[in-house]
Amino acid sequence: MNDLEMISKMLSKPDPSDAVVHEGRRRLQNASRTMSASSPQNVLRRQSASGTRVASGMPGASRTRSGSWTPGASPARPRRWNLAWLGLATAATAAAAVVVITTTTGSPALVRPHQSPPVASAPMSTQQILLAAATTAQTRSDSGTYWHLKSEYSGRGGKRTFPKRLNETWVGRDGQAWVASEAGDSVYKVKGRKSFLLADNQVTFAQIQQLPTDPEELKAWIFDKIDNGDGDVDPTARDWFAASSLTTLLGELPAPPEVRAAAYRALATMPIVKSTGPANDSLNRPGEGLEISDLGVDMKVIIDPDSSLVLGSSYRSGKDGKIFKEGTTTVLTSEWTDNLPPLVPAPKPTGPARG
Repeated sequence: MNDLEMISKMLSKPDPSDAVVHEGRRRLQNASRTMSASSPQNVLRRQSASGTRVASGMPGASRTRSGSWTPGASPARPRRWNLAWLGLATAATAAAAVVVITTTTGSPALVRPHQSPPVASAPMSTQQILLAAATTAQTRSDSGTYWHLKSEYSGRGGKRTFPKRLNETWVGRDGQAWVASEAGDSVYKVKGRKSFLLADNQVTFAQIQQLPTDPEELKAWIFDKIDNGDGDVDPTARDWFAASSLTTLLGELPAPPEVRAAAYRALATMPIVKSTGPANDSLNRPGEGLEISDLGVDMKVIIDPDSSLVLGSSYRSGKDGKIFKEGTTTVLTSEWTDNLPPLVPAPKPTGPARG
């Protein structure tokens, strides 16, 4: 019989009556007092107080109160107490103090006395996740010569499926850009200066560095820039476009640490942004899932709060169960670096011959 079976058998027996418990407690207290009184230290203390001395180093001899020796006499042995019932009561008490908890794997876990049972940690709220990422973003280094972004995109619109596309660029602080060659181990220089899309507007590297570092001011800047091509965006869609723009800023743009932190804090103030719990991206990298849904457009984002990086995003638009457009972006690299792959000539443009 193992420990768990023994405990189970003991616990299955009926509890003793109050009278039995009271009598057992009284006997236990009397036994404790008698055993304490019979201990060698207490015997010597009483004998010293009464004038009786015990010979040291002489087995079988003791000294009487008058001081004479009594050869062969042995000190009185302390009384033996039958403590069999005490052992059973102690075992029952110990068994009652053991809590058996069934784990999710089905095997029991014992919780000893004075040991708290395991407590599952509560999931982080949306605000806690975003503010944790903001704290990390603010301390992330932005030193380096080139902003290196590598991402993979796939999607479809209606019945048309777009092939998977890999984009990889390096952008200098002056706006000069290089694009990965088809072989992937070299780059070629792009003509002109690179600009970035943010809130339906093309912004330069210098403009990104000047973005507001206050969350409310950053949201106001984005609200002012959002445009759908026909004028101002419908007010009911402003929050969705603002949240989407902030996500783009965090995932693709070379924004300073203070601006990135402000973007996360701005998202934390928007009720439209909700946590979906732990999630893995298409590369099985772990992160926290976020959902931004409104007006028939669902956007899902996976961030890593420990690094403040956006791992990927996906969107789907539709109505009445019909999907109009959907796509997935996986961010493979978004970082500052001092390394630029070997430079090769730019490929010649392809197209119909002129003449």
